[in-house]
Amino acid sequence: MVHTTKLWEVPKQLTFTRKLDPDFRIPSQDIAAKNEDNIIHKPRVLISGSFSWSLPEVRKEYRYLTSNDNALESLGLDPEQVADPRYQKVVSGEVYAESDFEDKGYPFPYAQAYAGWQFGQFAGQLGDGRVVNLFELEKPTNQGVRVPALANRNKYEVQLKGSGMTPFSRFADGKAVLRSSIREYIISEHLNAIGIPSTRALSLTYLPQTYAQRHAAEKCAIVSRFAELWIRLGSFDLYRWRGDRDGIRKLADYVIDELFTIDGKQFQHWKEILEKKDFLKDSSGINELTKYDNFYYETIVRNATTTAIWQCYGFLNGVLNTDNTSILGLSLDFGPFSIMDKYDPNYTPNSEDHQLRYGYKNTPTSIWWNLTRLGEDLAELIGGARLLDDEDFIKGNFKEEWEDEIISRATTVIEVGGEIYKYTFTKKYVETFFSRLGLSHKLIDESDPDKANSELIAPMLDMLYKVQCDFNKFFLVLQETEIEDESRFNATDIAETILLPVFNEDAPSRYDKNDLIEEITSWLGIFRRYVKESRNIDPTHSRTESKLYNPLFLPRNWILDQVIKHTEDSAGQDLTYLKKLEKMSSNPYDRSKWGTDLKELEDRWILQGDMGEDYAMLQCSCSS
Repeated sequence: MVHTTKLWEVPKQLTFTRKLDPDFRIPSQDIAAKNEDNIIHKPRVLISGSFSWSLPEVRKEYRYLTSNDNALESLGLDPEQVADPRYQKVVSGEVYAESDFEDKGYPFPYAQAYAGWQFGQFAGQLGDGRVVNLFELEKPTNQGVRVPALANRNKYEVQLKGSGMTPFSRFADGKAVLRSSIREYIISEHLNAIGIPSTRALSLTYLPQTYAQRHAAEKCAIVSRFAELWIRLGSFDLYRWRGDRDGIRKLADYVIDELFTIDGKQFQHWKEILEKKDFLKDSSGINELTKYDNFYYETIVRNATTTAIWQCYGFLNGVLNTDNTSILGLSLDFGPFSIMDKYDPNYTPNSEDHQLRYGYKNTPTSIWWNLTRLGEDLAELIGGARLLDDEDFIKGNFKEEWEDEIISRATTVIEVGGEIYKYTFTKKYVETFFSRLGLSHKLIDESDPDKANSELIAPMLDMLYKVQCDFNKFFLVLQETEIEDESRFNATDIAETILLPVFNEDAPSRYDKNDLIEEITSWLGIFRRYVKESRNIDPTHSRTESKLYNPLFLPRNWILDQVIKHTEDSAGQDLTYLKKLEKMSSNPYDRSKWGTDLKELEDRWILQGDMGEDYAMLQCSCSS
């Protein structure tokens, strides 16, 4: 595809600020532009409104570092423009320091307000404390990306992270350090490249004269990023906290009208499955679904789907509060994230998550807990189905006889949502593991996807927990193994090949080697049966398709640490490590796109779990 679009020339617009209400203290862009008493940056609690007009803070020096080619492709932007100062000024926010930025076609930026439940406790108003939303861009007609469009919208919203204080900074400084910015820049595009729904990262800009006090005085950076929308579950928490019924309805209508096609067809599939399992036996009150029911259920389906894929690739976001959970089910806001090196259900990437609330085994439950809070936020809309057009209901003139009906129906909608979440999660979980194992999805019983989980996947994970070999490498080894050829299949040899990383001085095992070989051999027998059944039920399917789902490279924490140190030590002057990691993480299935430079480093980075215990299962703090 030939790109001719220049970022500084493409039409830009804002829909969010046209459809939703601003901070009453800054009701217009004209007032924001005057910025009397620095009102656009002064922290405050909004008693009404969804956003506040804001501008990036001006920095002493901006040093453009890099842009991601895949992100440029998705936005339909010419990759040659990244060397142009006009492009660099946009993605750094420097262009907004110019008084005539609106005359040049740039809308006035804003920061979004939201609230959130953090580690199970309601935290009140949060919001974009170091983010400004810049503009929307039309999607190109042919994006050529693996992750399908997640919303029925033809726009991407572009924003800056680390661009300075906003009214929602509270006691923070609005900054993002280079360390965390590199991490987000890399992981956003890596997840998208793997096939995991995620927000995206376009560029990285270094601020060499701007410091933030974190572990020490650290230098800062700005990431320009984009998504189909940036609305979180916490956006609805805010209105419920305020008791703003009209605000919740207006925000829900905006999401439905702008982003979702809510016609009930998708839910009808889940409903038929649920009815077969008697989940809706006593739920006649929700047989007729409103647009708000469908909105809630679609949000559940999207988040269940993403969470299932996370689990299958061992990706963990160590802070899954409601303000970090996307209405679209996007991987969002990357703090102490990690890719699990070895299968351990008790692993958390967050060194401050002492209760393991957001650890691997608790991630699915945590996301459902968040979605339950969303159901409570929407309780009047999903509970008052027959009252939605009633004038008294709309105005908040409640009648006592409505209460039981609203509570009962909302409770039922949420309870059924729990079954939808469980079913959707399990089905996608099994499908994704089947893809990684090279098995046809036609083997999966749609009415009971947990059967394959119990027979094949759960025993596999139990085996991997005992073996403690590299989680991703296991699938890479398995896809190259002759399973079907009787003359070449040797279960013991395969077991010892997979076990090899375990039995060394660095990683002593508490399990007997012979017992483990026996367990692996037993599981391989089950797997062989599934391979044969897969071939019988779907003769066109090949196990080699697993290569489309098993990445050759993952940006582990130790690799990120190495790249961060190299970039920091050179004060952003030597980008060779960063660019190498960018290529490898953005093209994890295609080694031909990794470049010809730093081949020794490349070989070291793809050693997977062979680096030793000092490099595995690392954690991070929330500091960024």
